[in-house]
Amino acid sequence: MDAQAKKPSGPSAGTAECSTSGHTRFEEDNHNGDGANPATSAAKHAATFFAELKSYAGYFVSAKVDGIKATGKKIAIYAALGMVGLFVAIGILFSAAFLLLAGIANGLGALFHHVWLGQIVVGLLVLAAVGIGAWIALKKITAASRQQTEQKYASKRNQQRVDFGHDVHDRARH
Repeated sequence: MDAQAKKPSGPSAGTAECSTSGHTRFEEDNHNGDGANPATSAAKHAATFFAELKSYAGYFVSAKVDGIKATGKKIAIYAALGMVGLFVAIGILFSAAFLLLAGIANGLGALFHHVWLGQIVVGLLVLAAVGIGAWIALKKITAASRQQTEQKYASKRNQQRVDFGHDVHDRARH
């Protein structure tokens, strides 16, 4: 019997040679030209492809992390420059305040014919102004806080009257 005349049957029929070409059906779809099954070839190269993908993903993550680090460094540098600028501004304000107060003290000292007397008067005036300013600020802050708290509880009592027909004060009296 001739091998080409016999048609294959059973589970191996799909992998047998075609009667006309002598090639398997996988060889006809193989574009590599090496005669191997493309699925097998793909499986063999899968590790290489995954390694390449892993390398690219690592590169991407590394670039993102480096970008975040660079941003953090810029933020730190600008914060440091801001602090330096703040210190310079505070120094300028203190110097200006000192020169102003020293000039006023020297002017009063010349008026009183004693420099030390002008310095004492200016020192007392500055301390008094700071004390009075702090006292006024404290009174305003305390009054605003107290008023806010009173409004909060008045609102709660109003809501109680709407919800229940009486409030906590009405119940406390009875």
